Amino acid sequence: MKNSKIKNYLEWLQALSEGKKKIILWTIVAVLAAIMGFFWIRDTLDSFSKFSKESQNLKIPQIEMLNMPSLDILSDDARSGEARQTTTSSGK
Repeated sequence: MKNSKIKNYLEWLQALSEGKKKIILWTIVAVLAAIMGFFWIRDTLDSFSKFSKESQNLKIPQIEMLNMPSLDILSDDARSGEARQTTTSSGK
């Protein structure tokens, strides 16, 4: 009985015009994509919530930085290096 229903349905599909077949195909594809997208988004949100819960317990080691020059010193050295490069390149 099931075989005859499936056979009748396939014959009905084969008798449709190409335009109607394409509409049916893309409707099925869109519905399946929406279902898969729903589960994908739900799983992604669940993964993010688990990550945020686990990251609260994460202990990052502290690194001591002794005798490190300040950023002002570094920027002054960089400017003087650029000035030296421009004077040597313009002198050639």
